[in-house]
Amino acid sequence: MIRFVMINKKNKRFDFYSYTNEIMNNLKNELESNGLEFYLNKETIRKATFEYKQKEFLINFTVVATSETIQLKVDITLPTKDTSNLELHDVKIKIKDLMIGEWEQCVWLEDSQSELFAEELYKKVHSVENSLRRLINSIMFFKLGGDWWDRYMPYDLINKYNQRSDQYRRRTPSFDNIHTNLMSIDTGDLIRILNYKTYKLKRNSIFREPDEMNLFEGFAEPLNALTRDEKEKLFLFQGIMNSIFFNTKSIEKLHPNLLEKLEEQMEVDKDFWEDYFLPWFSCDSRKFSGLWSEFTTDRNHVAHNKLIDLKLRNKFNKGMSELQKLITEAEKKFEKYTETEVASYLEETRFEAEVIQRQQTDDWKDYIEEATGIRILEESNIIEEFQENLTASFDNLKDMFYYRSDLEFLYNEPTLNEESIIFTIEHNVTRDDIQVIVLPDIDSSAGATSTVTLRVITIDKEEMFDLYYTNGEAEYNDEQTNYMPLVQDHWEVTSGLSKMEKFISSVISSDFPEITEDEIANVPCRHCESYTIYFSDEESDVESPSRYKTGECLNCGRVNTLGFCMRCDKTLNQEEDGLCDGCEAYIDAQ
Repeated sequence: MIRFVMINKKNKRFDFYSYTNEIMNNLKNELESNGLEFYLNKETIRKATFEYKQKEFLINFTVVATSETIQLKVDITLPTKDTSNLELHDVKIKIKDLMIGEWEQCVWLEDSQSELFAEELYKKVHSVENSLRRLINSIMFFKLGGDWWDRYMPYDLINKYNQRSDQYRRRTPSFDNIHTNLMSIDTGDLIRILNYKTYKLKRNSIFREPDEMNLFEGFAEPLNALTRDEKEKLFLFQGIMNSIFFNTKSIEKLHPNLLEKLEEQMEVDKDFWEDYFLPWFSCDSRKFSGLWSEFTTDRNHVAHNKLIDLKLRNKFNKGMSELQKLITEAEKKFEKYTETEVASYLEETRFEAEVIQRQQTDDWKDYIEEATGIRILEESNIIEEFQENLTASFDNLKDMFYYRSDLEFLYNEPTLNEESIIFTIEHNVTRDDIQVIVLPDIDSSAGATSTVTLRVITIDKEEMFDLYYTNGEAEYNDEQTNYMPLVQDHWEVTSGLSKMEKFISSVISSDFPEITEDEIANVPCRHCESYTIYFSDEESDVESPSRYKTGECLNCGRVNTLGFCMRCDKTLNQEEDGLCDGCEAYIDAQ
């Protein structure tokens, strides 16, 4: 429902019938409508249907005339309850514009569309205000602690909202024990917090002490510590204070001078925008303050139920959307920052706690070792000791066969937290290898035994060797009031490592015969095409277990036929028969 009344027609001549006909026909022409029909015509009331953009409107004219005044009331309604459509806005504004020039006053009585706009906008107002309140609270509590409001805010804000907060708490007892200052703060005061600054005395203040330890005590002495300019400022300040002490009423007159003198001695300590809010906003303080000032004006317009037309609604929406976007972006940036900071803080706290716990444990173990002579090692120390023994053992194996150029040794220091291959010996020609796999079981508990099993795997053999470490353990003797050894710490690694070294050495000697480059034929195997055919020109009917047959492929094991010397039957390093070097030399010499 839209209802307004026109009061006192400027031209006193007024014919209700012809005037309403004229207004509606002009409306029809202006809005290019084809649907207009008066369906009720009475002396003081006329009703019409008007079609505009496929929407049908009911328009009522009611005239109230006396000897002193003429009033024409206009009611505009839709058959449906949808008052948000833009066609209704066009119709009501156009009727008002067609009439207003001929009347002294136009009084708006009811506008359900404006009320709907206000209801829609007030939700956004509420959202924007609370978003900024939430952001300010989040940043301030994180940066300055839970007492930031009472500690840093000016007294006028604190007193103003303490009084207001007390009233709200009495009305809502369920929330009488929570912090509500920022929830009740005025919209305009929020920007004051964003741009707030705290001040501190300058280092060269006239109030300083020579030793700069106490800035207030005995501020006027000694005068020889001040410059000439500082002395003059100090005397002016003292004069103002003397006047105030002599007559407290004089503070109102002297307030500007006192404020000026104090400001000269102060400097910014905390700039809330620069220090706490700027990192999260994508605009500067000037732009945000301007947007918020417009928002405050718009907010008051909405909150005080003033009329809102389509242009003002769009303006409000645009301004509030821009503000909401800036605040939401700032919230997201700050939340991401706090997540990182909190995670970092928790990690640092955990690390510090671990360091303290580890130090306490180390101190206790040092005390036990000193009192009982036993050691209780941490897991890392046990692993380190095992690693040193394993490294030394494999260095011994490498030293045993350092002259073997046909063997390749590869050692990966074990972490001893999972099964892994830690040592490999590979024959460069045959590609046979020996692997040592470690199976660790580390237990650093007091009195527990840690086991490292070494599994040695070769072509057709496998052996297991165990290494042990038993951690020390002590118990408290109540009668003697001291710690007594319960389990002596000891290592059992030498025997296992020695047996492993002997086993590997034996395997290398028996299954990994030394083969030089001269003992490899220059022709490929006919079966696998690998250049691994064993060649020896030494004649022997008895094959040594440590040697291969001439012509035997070291890769696939099949025997190849090599050529023979046609003069002396000596095996040749080639596939075809021919002459050996000795026979060629003999023939050449003939």
